[in-house]
Amino acid sequence: MAADTNFFDNLIKGIKHSIHVCAPGRVVSYDAASHTADVKPLFMTADDDTLYEQPLIQDALVLKHVEPDMKVGAIVFLSFADRSLDNLTNRPFDPDSTRTHDITDAVVIGVYEL
Repeated sequence: MAADTNFFDNLIKGIKHSIHVCAPGRVVSYDAASHTADVKPLFMTADDDTLYEQPLIQDALVLKHVEPDMKVGAIVFLSFADRSLDNLTNRPFDPDSTRTHDITDAVVIGVYEL
């Protein structure tokens, strides 16, 4: 491949890997009072030729219908908000951040039965 083709292929790959949409994870801790969980993503990621685990996601929001099945060790499905959830209310709000598709804006949307 030509050098310019390699550059653009790598650029596209890097952008795709920086966008988080949905992923499986394992519940490390769950706080029923705050409806949040700390979750370890199960997908590994890579830099060049090195595989590594993704960092723990802290305080992921847990949807109400998922709560009865939430427990430490459960395998869950995470979705990541398009924008920051920091200012989430029951009214339209300004995300007040340029953060997009970030793992810190995770929401537990389901529990797997494996």
